[in-house]
Amino acid sequence: MASTTSATREQLLRYLELFAAAFDELHSAVVKQAKVPTQYIGPHHDYPVMSKLDSGFPFFNETGFYRDSSPRDYVGMLRPRTLGGILGGYARPEIGFPMGAELASFLRSHEIGKRLDLSRPIIDDIVSDHAIDALVGDAVERYLHLYGLNAPIIAKRRDAIIRPLVFGTIFQSLDLRLVVPIALTHFEVDHFPLTETTYIVRMPKKLQLGRAQISTRGSGAVRTVVGAATHAFVSNGWTLEVDNIDQVRSSLRQSSSNVLDAIDSFFGALRIVTGISTGYAQMLWAPKRWSLDYFCDLTPVYGTTLRRYPSEYDNYGWTGIGATVTAEQLKEVGRIYKAVVGSSSEAIRLALNRLNGCLTRTDAADAILDGTIGLELLLGDDENQSLSYKLRLRAAALSILHADPAYPAGEVATKVKRLYEARSAIVHGRRRKRSKKASEPTDTSNAKERLLASDLLRFVLNVLLTHPQYQDQPSKIDEGLLLRGDEMS
Repeated sequence: MASTTSATREQLLRYLELFAAAFDELHSAVVKQAKVPTQYIGPHHDYPVMSKLDSGFPFFNETGFYRDSSPRDYVGMLRPRTLGGILGGYARPEIGFPMGAELASFLRSHEIGKRLDLSRPIIDDIVSDHAIDALVGDAVERYLHLYGLNAPIIAKRRDAIIRPLVFGTIFQSLDLRLVVPIALTHFEVDHFPLTETTYIVRMPKKLQLGRAQISTRGSGAVRTVVGAATHAFVSNGWTLEVDNIDQVRSSLRQSSSNVLDAIDSFFGALRIVTGISTGYAQMLWAPKRWSLDYFCDLTPVYGTTLRRYPSEYDNYGWTGIGATVTAEQLKEVGRIYKAVVGSSSEAIRLALNRLNGCLTRTDAADAILDGTIGLELLLGDDENQSLSYKLRLRAAALSILHADPAYPAGEVATKVKRLYEARSAIVHGRRRKRSKKASEPTDTSNAKERLLASDLLRFVLNVLLTHPQYQDQPSKIDEGLLLRGDEMS
């Protein structure tokens, strides 16, 4: 075991040494070529540009081929930046890079380079060093954009850029930070801690530009909505374990159920407290102490695009001012979020999902059903009694316990009755008469009931998260509150 560890350490040191030599070699060649009087240095046409909408949210686009104002593509002077460029035979200065070739040969023939799978043909029987050329090229390009074309190579700076790439290619277990931009929502503070491992933060510009590169294709999300976020929910302590680099990339583009549950727990807490229209359209992963690649000076970030926001956002929702979450509300969000994370109740988790659906669904009737199902999960049981009547009494009893002047017991009971009347009309009612009008007003017949459903579900979730003893056994509400037993006192 000791000899294996020693051999691995020797390979790692050799890897770092060869990478540094290949970096110095390419850096020297790029700087020399850039200083040729007739040399034109083309731009990165796909470098993102961030501007600000009137609503205060960011808006992104690319520089494009017809503008020459983006950062320069230094490494692109000497060799193609993409595999397509290599196969297409784009002409570049004939400059050899023996140290880069030696680095690729070392990784191909040693265990430490196994995750790169360099022996696999890229097309037909062609084996290429492109993966290694890209790593070295990204490192040099980043150095030049961070420190300038005339800056000498300083080992400490160079190694700080190289090491994350090395670690990203050799470590099987990779540490991650989950970052979820909060769409069309303002916050009064730049940073707010929720728990020891989670917080809300204003996203810095380099991260904003980095996330702008993630494709929206196939997601159904509108690109302007995706970009319209100033703050993000951040969760630390995530890891990824896969066998090779390609699996790392593909895994970070997927949305697993446990990750979505973690995200929806936060948005559920935010909605319980504020009731605002909000959501998210990106799920990002920020690597910790490793990277797979770089793009100029931007923060490395990976992830995918989703459509988890209210449908009205798509209809120029980004032009509105958007809701603002105050510092006082954030304190309550933190309290509720801790209760959500600490709850072991499956009913709470499912009801939170129903609340999120209730506030994001396009169809109001579906939203009302979400709300009633959520209430039944929290307040219902298996006894064969009138469900609507039982839920009215239990919701009213919770209002007595909560003692919130905005939710008096009689009014809560009346609201539950109204909601179930609306539910009955939806489930047993007649179908709307079909129309052949090309354009007609949007159906708003269930708008008030939809708001009622979300409001009641938010209220009940708030009370049960504040008093967790009633979460898994709704009958305790009867015994302790309705019957004025010991629990009430």
